[in-house]
Amino acid sequence: MSDKIKSIRIHPGIGMARLGDSDEFYIGPEAPGIVVDPGGSNGPGPKGGTYRDGGARLKRQAQRYRVYAYDANDKVVAELTSDSDLVQSLHWRVHVRNMKAANYAFQGAYLFDPDELRNPSIQPGKKPIERDQLIIDPGVHTIASGQTEAVVMKGDVFTGIEKSTLPGELRFEGYTPKDPSKDVEVTYTAAQDIELGQLRLDNQDRLLFIPAPGKGECVTTPKVVLSNPSETVNPPNGPDNGKNPLTNQFAYFNIPGWWDDTCGGEIDVTVTLKDGTVLSTRDNVKAATDEGTRNPKAGAWIVTAPPKFAPHMYHVVSILDRVYETFPEAYPYTGQKTNFYRDIYPVFANAVHYGWVSPEAAGVAPETKNRAHGPGQPGNLLLPGYMKLLADPSEQSKPIRQRIYSLMRHAPGKNGRLVDTLLPAPPQRPTSWKNEEFQRTEDDTLMPKLWGTAGKPLQNQQLGNNFPDQFLSLTDWQLKHLKNWADGDFEVGTLQDPIPLEQLPLAEQPHALDSSALQPTIGGGFHPGIEFPYLIIYREYFAEAFRVGHNNEPGAISAYMSSPWQGDFWSCNVAWWPTQRPDIVFEYDQKTQTRTHKEWFRGYDADGEPLSSTDGYHQMAFAWPKLGMVLPIKANDGSLVTDQGSTVFVEQERDPALNRPPTKGK
Repeated sequence: MSDKIKSIRIHPGIGMARLGDSDEFYIGPEAPGIVVDPGGSNGPGPKGGTYRDGGARLKRQAQRYRVYAYDANDKVVAELTSDSDLVQSLHWRVHVRNMKAANYAFQGAYLFDPDELRNPSIQPGKKPIERDQLIIDPGVHTIASGQTEAVVMKGDVFTGIEKSTLPGELRFEGYTPKDPSKDVEVTYTAAQDIELGQLRLDNQDRLLFIPAPGKGECVTTPKVVLSNPSETVNPPNGPDNGKNPLTNQFAYFNIPGWWDDTCGGEIDVTVTLKDGTVLSTRDNVKAATDEGTRNPKAGAWIVTAPPKFAPHMYHVVSILDRVYETFPEAYPYTGQKTNFYRDIYPVFANAVHYGWVSPEAAGVAPETKNRAHGPGQPGNLLLPGYMKLLADPSEQSKPIRQRIYSLMRHAPGKNGRLVDTLLPAPPQRPTSWKNEEFQRTEDDTLMPKLWGTAGKPLQNQQLGNNFPDQFLSLTDWQLKHLKNWADGDFEVGTLQDPIPLEQLPLAEQPHALDSSALQPTIGGGFHPGIEFPYLIIYREYFAEAFRVGHNNEPGAISAYMSSPWQGDFWSCNVAWWPTQRPDIVFEYDQKTQTRTHKEWFRGYDADGEPLSSTDGYHQMAFAWPKLGMVLPIKANDGSLVTDQGSTVFVEQERDPALNRPPTKGK
């Protein structure tokens, strides 16, 4: 068979690994719709696993990479592993970085300014990739067949800096400037040996990328408190209509002096076959140890991100949906008739599931009571009677289908794509968002009622910004299917159980790996996002669907995310992405079929202070790995408990350390 092999590729093309403070890990999903078990026993996982280790620490979610061989016609020939009769050895090459502290300041997609940098007093005037004092770069690491020890990737940051100044309006730990209008001199201490992740091999020499433990820290003395300083400056969000530096360069997603241990970068492999043939995802490689040059259509990428605290739930728009919107030629169902259970039902099910993690969707918020998706609410589209009606293509049910479609939010722009409403891809100098093609009136009655890439409407109102995309819109593919469904041009199909990777035909496995890594993600609003920034919608950043382009440095794309991530993870606590970071959680009484809700971010911090519902930025750095998972309840027979057609989700596996009472004064 080796004579048929002409090339190799790694799948998934873009992998996703999730942070956890435990040394234990489990492997993330490898087929669409599969919720993986975290391992262990007597827990709430799909197979009885537990998301925490014996010390109540949160397990990390690793990404596994596989190598597939292709023939001259670009057809899959085999997966290449150490168990294969064809393979002599696999030699993996990985280069990741964290460039957040060196990157452009995030100010929102419509206000991007390439002249504004994070940590602007350090190595000013240079491009982000040149600001090496602010980049955590462990360098290239390799792991090959026969290696059993983990390869740990570590680097330093804020190196070679002694003193600098920061605005006095920032909050400092244990220090209040006499005159906040004047700059404060701070001392920098380099952070060393920061782990960005580990490399291991499974028992068939597939690569396992295990993310970092989720640490973050400030290196200045006095320390800058993780907060949103613009909230304390009047008028709202700072003077000069929001142009004050506190609103952009020093806001909670651009905190100076801080680092975190997320990363992104290249994954490559060289396979030596038993007949001596050398195949690589890098060009100009003749031996396993050759460096070569990156081939973006064959090699892969890794992104590390915060945990997904509701693993069974999916955001109504995922990064996978955005990939299909950006690369319509990669959409697997082009030319096929709209199928209700494949194309429509997931949109409705995802929306109903929000009713277990969002007060607005649950109907427990006063403004949405009797207008929401939770049990007993009129928007619970999973009610059996409702489902029968919605899956009916006849003219009799057409009015309600048309009514529901009329409530769906479309992206502005002639093509109905998010990218058509945004400015040129950064770091290009932007045009004005005030141009005519971007103008429209936002309608807050449409669905989904989640904030969009332009940021929260209330904040934009305070700043006088009339941006488009202040609410999340569905993708063009989703809306095309919904339009066909509304018109009765669809087939019903059947609700399919997800198929594990090992049960899929070989030819379908690469795409299953590509799509499953990006399905449980957030495809908007990107302000800046939680796993991937809004750069995912620009074709010029990619070689093809699922493949990051050759002109992207390791760490450069992830650098557009919040720095540190914990600040944004607290701030996005209402109507952003509750399937990843719940806003509320529920307890459920199965006998009475009643439920009660609580704030997800509750309890006490390391000092015994209550976790704040109004300013928990700095507390999130302590609390994030201890917060509860949102998981379905299992019946005695192992099936999932439902209420009025909806799966019941409750908070489980919350670290009891958060529940201890304050200790001050004792």
